[in-house]
This record gives sequence, structure tokens and C-alpha cells, in this order.
Amino acid sequence: MKKIIALLLCLAMVGCLFAACAPAETQPTGGSNTEPGTSTEPSTNTEPGANAEPDTIVIMAPPVTGNYIANLKVWAEDFHNLYPNLTVEIIETSWGDHNDKLSTMAQAGEAPDIAEVSSNAIGTYVDMGVVVDVSKYLSAERLADYDTNALNYMTLDNTVYGLPLYLTIQALGANKEMLEAAGADVAKIQQEGWTYEEFLEIIKNGTTENTFGFVFANSGVTASDMMYIFGAGAGLGNTFTEDMKYVFTSENMLSLLKAIEEMTQSGYMPNYAVEAGQRMVMCQTGNAMIFGKAMPLFESNFKTNNAALDANDGTAVEGSMKMDYVFLPSPTIDGAAEACYGTVDGLIAMRNNNTTDEHLANVMLFMDYICSGERIAACMNELYLDPVCQTGRDALVLEEGRDQANLDTASRCMSLVVAPPSGVTAEMTATAQSLMNEVIVPKFQLLLAGETTAEEVYQEIVEAGIDAFGEENCVTGRLG
Repeated sequence: MKKIIALLLCLAMVGCLFAACAPAETQPTGGSNTEPGTSTEPSTNTEPGANAEPDTIVIMAPPVTGNYIANLKVWAEDFHNLYPNLTVEIIETSWGDHNDKLSTMAQAGEAPDIAEVSSNAIGTYVDMGVVVDVSKYLSAERLADYDTNALNYMTLDNTVYGLPLYLTIQALGANKEMLEAAGADVAKIQQEGWTYEEFLEIIKNGTTENTFGFVFANSGVTASDMMYIFGAGAGLGNTFTEDMKYVFTSENMLSLLKAIEEMTQSGYMPNYAVEAGQRMVMCQTGNAMIFGKAMPLFESNFKTNNAALDANDGTAVEGSMKMDYVFLPSPTIDGAAEACYGTVDGLIAMRNNNTTDEHLANVMLFMDYICSGERIAACMNELYLDPVCQTGRDALVLEEGRDQANLDTASRCMSLVVAPPSGVTAEMTATAQSLMNEVIVPKFQLLLAGETTAEEVYQEIVEAGIDAFGEENCVTGRLG
């Protein structure tokens, strides 16, 4: 029976109409054999119809993981074996040129069929009119495989514009031995979280003549990472509330700024700009106890460096020492509920000058294939993250040697991430990003340098926020 259904679905691509089939614009060629109560893993036993038209799908991707591009080539070949009429071409990019290249191609009407993007960049392509509504081409059963929270990151103005690859959680990392020597109950912090006051006491104890208790990458635009990561613990987990009000004008923002002002003035963290590449190295060399931003993946970096030190092969970080990496949640500030800052990277389907609905059905079939099941499980093993779809979780087999406490902490932090409200528009997102880049980050860097005060920065943010969104669309007072 399944082969008959598969045959009918494949013939639909060339325009043959069958009463039992959905229109081509709502169901991918090849379709899904999913029935209620069965696995939602994309079909791997579908045979294309003999008359199926050849089609080529183009995907542009950066090195999402160290092995992603190599794996993508294997998956493309596997997909072609499943659907011999469908061929996949891969455009390889670097992280440095990916976004610029994608934007240029999209503006010229030459966008790839599939591209990797961060969720906060989706609005740009919605404005261009080149990104596709996923729900028009994937069945409800397939969409149900993906976690609602992760899908919400790929949603703007209540329209789902892509499929999530992973939910990245960003918080803090540390040298476990130094942390314990400073009086931290590491297990308790990982399992239950901690307050800003507790955090401040620990970084005070960990600060010595040669070591900062805490360091954060805050040079240039990376300063916004500190605002978001510590902001989550201050009740600023999202830029807009459920009723679409801008949150950085709230009193929670003032609490956050005062906490950062206290840290920098205390001498427990540098009062100068730290480059992104420096913060983990400072921890590995013993010049910092806790660092941010940090991700679960960094456990691999520390293990690799420890192995290099043991081998004495010259590849270890210069001046580094062996240490155990511990992943930590962000502290809560001024009584706010515990939260974790997270972002989603995913894949979007795009239109170009030659796109047809029949082609998009094939594109979506491949996009769903590589975002789910064994493919995404392999990615998450490399990133030290949990898959954000059920078929990925079902297929996940953890690599040996992972630190269980870090695993549990990462899973707990992922559960503390709250997706942006789905009603946020592309225009709202763009305006908020401009405020972050042009107002908040520059003022924040002055605060770190001791050239202004938390109160002064807060007042300028409030004025800019009201000017951009209107007083009625900005939060006043405390959140929550």
C-alpha cells in the first residue's frame, strides 16, 4: 500500500491529478508515508515514479559543524538514491562570507533554493519577498516533528519561514577546579541556578593578581551578547513582550546595567574590550576563572587541548593548563525568574527567478530530510546539543566521554529558553536591531570603560526606545 501511495505522490510532480492526492503546492513530490500513530521520520523507502521529471536543488551552507559540509555531501547522495530524479548541488561558504553572499544573490534574483540563516536574519529575506512559507509545502505531520519553541524562532508575523537546525544556548563556562576553590557548589549551581549576588561573591573570591574572576567577550558588536545573555537572567529574555511592547525600556534593564557597572568597577572583570577569541583562551591559561559567552560545545575544545598537552605535540594553546570545563547557567538578577538566552539557526527555502511551486515541493522535501532524523542527530553530537525534533532525539546516540553534569545542565538550560512572540514583524525586529547596534552597544561599551553610569545609559536607551516605537509600545516599570 505504501508503495502505491508513494508512486501516486511522485507522479503528482508532473501534473497528474489523483483524487486522493493534495495539490502540488501543499504536498512535496514524493510525499510522506506518515500515518497517525506512526513515526514522523521522513520516508526513506519511497520510490519515485518512472515519469518523474528531473530537478536540481541548490543549497548554500557554511560549516555548521566541523564535518557538516562533508556530511551534507553524503546526505545529498543518499537523498538522490532515494529520489533518483532529484539532484542536490552544494554551495560551500565560510562563516565570514556566508551572509553577504546570500544577501547579494537574493537581491539579484539568484538565491539558492535552501540557505542556512540565523533566526534573527529571516526578516531581511521576508522584506525581499524571497523566503517561502513552509506550511504550504510540508504536511502538518511533518511540521509536528519539530519542537514548537524552535519553530517559533523561525516564525514572523505568525508565518513559519523555515525549519530549525539547532537551538544554541549561550551562558557561562569555567575552570571547574578554580570555581570550586573559590567556594562554588558547582553541582548545585548547575542543577538549580544561582543569583547575581552569589555569582558576584564567587568571582570576587576567584580574582587574584593574575586572574580575573570573570571575563566576557565585549569588543565591538559582541557586546550585545553580554546584554542578551545576562539580560535573560534579568527578565529580558525577549526583545518584545507578548503584547508586542519593547522591553529594554523597562526597569529590568536598569537592574542589568547596574549589575554590570558593579562588576567592572569592582575589578573582578576587565574594564576594557575583550575580543571574542580571547575569552576562552584566558580561561585555558588561568587568567580567568569564568568566561562568557560560552556554549556546551566548548567542552570539546577543552578536551582537545588537554589531549594536546598530554601529547606535548605543540598544538595546545600557548601557556595553557589541563582543566575540566564546566557549563554554567547565567545568574538571575533582582529577583527575575531563571532563564537562558538561546538563538536558533535553521534552513529557509528561497525563491529565485526560476522557481516554480513544483520545484519548491522538491526543495522542501530535501530541507526536511536534512533537518531531521539521523542527519540532525549527527550534527547535534558535534555541537553538544539536544536535537529540536523528535526524530532527531530518537536517532541520537551520544558519543562516549561526555560530561554528564554538563549534558544535564545544557538540557535544563534549553528548557529555560523562551521563543520570541510569533506576532513580531520584520520591521519591529529590524528597528530593535538598529537600536541595539547604534545606541545600546556603544553606550554599554562606555559603561564598561567607566566613562558613563548605568543611570545615564538607561535614560538614553529609554529615550531612543520611545522615539523608535512610541511610548505606548514600550515597557515602563518592571517586567513580571
